[in-house]
This record gives sequence, structure tokens and C-alpha cells, in this order.
Amino acid sequence: MVDEPSPVMFDHLYSLSDRGAYDDIISHIRDHDDEAVRYGAAGVLSESVDEFSEELTPQTRKALVTAVLNDPSDAVRANVVRTLLHIDESIVDNIITRLEMEPESTPTESPYPVVLTEWHGKRWAELRFLAVAGFEHVGTHSAIEKLRSTIQEEVDLRVLRRAIEAGGEVGDETFVEPIKQHLRVEEDTYQQSANDTQISRTKQAATEALVKIGTDAAYEALVTASRGTDDELKRCAISEIGKFGARKTVDLIVDELTEDTSDELRQEAAEGLITTFTEADFDDGHAVREAALEQIGQDVPTDVSDEFASIVADSPRSSEQRNAAWLLGQLESDTDETVECLLAALDGDDAYLSIIAAAALAKLDASVVGDSLESFLESVDEGSQAHTLASSIQSNVHDSPPEA
Repeated sequence: MVDEPSPVMFDHLYSLSDRGAYDDIISHIRDHDDEAVRYGAAGVLSESVDEFSEELTPQTRKALVTAVLNDPSDAVRANVVRTLLHIDESIVDNIITRLEMEPESTPTESPYPVVLTEWHGKRWAELRFLAVAGFEHVGTHSAIEKLRSTIQEEVDLRVLRRAIEAGGEVGDETFVEPIKQHLRVEEDTYQQSANDTQISRTKQAATEALVKIGTDAAYEALVTASRGTDDELKRCAISEIGKFGARKTVDLIVDELTEDTSDELRQEAAEGLITTFTEADFDDGHAVREAALEQIGQDVPTDVSDEFASIVADSPRSSEQRNAAWLLGQLESDTDETVECLLAALDGDDAYLSIIAAAALAKLDASVVGDSLESFLESVDEGSQAHTLASSIQSNVHDSPPEA
């Protein structure tokens, strides 16, 4: 057990926190000789982290990282790491990088990476988080074994999630079995209160890790998850399984593009299908698209095109926008959302997407797009590519695609 500071010192530290005097609190963490005071100051800072994070500067961030690296007390270190994790979990990777650069300069007598094993056995979850982040970087047989044991035994969801993420980065086939056990985590699985956000992030981490491992066993684990009754888990699996880029994923994903599924799951399925297009090997790409079109034509209602329209409108990746616009043209959907997103794409920064959108619009019925085209032509500059494409659509709609 670590002694706490005196009530008078606690009152002083809380007074500093109430006034927003965070630099003074950090100076107590960094410079005070009494471990109890450093421990109390770090704890008070972690309690006010929401307010403190808004005023974080590069200097204060550096001071906290230095405290993690230099303080002789694991209890103090754990409280400081708690604050840093709340602010930005990637700071932990910076700490590990610092240790890699100076392996002899650790806060214990054990050099890096031996110090990771010490932290892995500590009661503070924050130090175990540091350890698993380091194991990912070390990558030795011993480190991999410790990562695997963490996935099997850890009760803190944040540490578990980081270990699962690390397992995916390592990519070892032996991680599939322990990771897939966490696709179905429930609140009473762990010896702590687990909120919905923590559980969702753990499931998402497990699905993403299985994709990164990428073996047949990993794929089958995601297939099983996608066919269960847990809607949240199905959304996670469907959103990630398309990254395998394989023809065998198409039927699985298209099955969820139905009126019977929830809006959220249908959107994930649409995004998963487009991901399948973008991730498929070049030689396999045409076959994947043909299989998708055939399956959609048999089983999917036309109004599902709105999900693909949202990808054209909102995806940050041009490859996904282009594939979704192409698919809308193949579906020949005439919903308002489809027409609106394709017209908007005509006037975007991606010239190739504009051409694909124009080709898709040209396949629609003139009575559907006529008024919208008129309004669009009035809103863009004559001589612009958008105006040229829209004019071409207007004269050729329902006959042939516009000339690029």
C-alpha cells in the first residue's frame, strides 16, 4: 500500500485543481521528495483530467511522460498513466519508443524490455497496459506468449482491448482462438463494471484483429459471428469481413442488405460490400463485382441503394466513393438520395468520380433526373467539367453514357 498525503496537503492539491493551477500540481508530481505527495498529486490530476486535457500543452505532456519514465514509484506511475490514457492512448506508444531508444534508462533496475515483464505482473491496470503495448513492439517469443496470456486472463477491458489489438498486429495464427472468445463479451464476464462503450470497443478490436491475422480460421470466426443473434457483433463482423476481399464474402454480406435487417446493420453491409470491392485482388475484382450484382439482383430491394448513396456522399476514401457510384449505376436506382449524391459528385474534386457518377446518372429515367439536372445546370459555372457532364447527361440520358 502507498501512503496518501496528509489531509492538509490533499486540501492544497484540490485547491490547486479547483483553480486550474495544473502546472503547480505537475510540479508536485515531478519534483516532490515525498512519494505520498507525488501519488496524491497524480491522483488529483487524474480526477480532473477532463478539464486538464483542454489546457494540455506540449510542455505539460512532456513533463508527465518524463514522470512515467523517471519516477521510482509504480503507484505514482500508474496514476500518471491513467491521466495520459484518458487524454490520448497513443502517448503510451511514445513512452515505449523512448524506452526503446534508451533501454538502460528505466525507472527500475531492470532494463527495457525486462521492465515490461515487471509491469505485466503489477496490480495496476495502467502498468499492465504499458506492458502489453511494449510486448507488441518487442515481438519475441516470450513477449508473444505474455500477450496471449493477457488475452486469455485479463479482466480489465482497456488492457484486454490493447492486448487484442497487439495480437492482431503480431498476426500470429495462435492468437485466433483466444481472440475469438472475446467476440461475445458480456457485462458479467469481467471483475469490474463494464459499460457499453468498453464492450463495443472490445468487440470491434477483436474483429479488426482477426482481419489483420487474415487466416482461414480468422475468417471462419468472423463468419460465425456474422450469423449470430447479437446485432452489435453482426455489425462489427460485417463491417470488417469485407476486408478479406474474397468472393466468398459477397453472399454473406448481401444477405444483410434486406428490408428485414436494421438500418445500422444494412449500412454496415453496404460498407462491407464496397470494402470487398476495394480489397479484392485485381484479377479477382471483376468476378467479385459480378457475383455481387447477381446476388443483389435476386434478393435486394432497390431502396437499399440509399445506403450506397451515403457512401458516395460521406466516405473519406475516393476508392470507396467510386465503387459505390459505379454500383448505383448498375442498380439503376432512382431514389432522391441517389440522384442527389450523384449530382453532387459531378461537382466534386475527384474528376474520375465525376465521370463514374455521370455514367450512373445517364442510366436513369429522364423523368426522374430531368428537373434535378435543370437545377444543377443552373447552379454550376458554364464551361466547368460539372456543367459539361450534366449537359451530356441531359442530351443522352437513358440512351448512352456521356463521353468522358
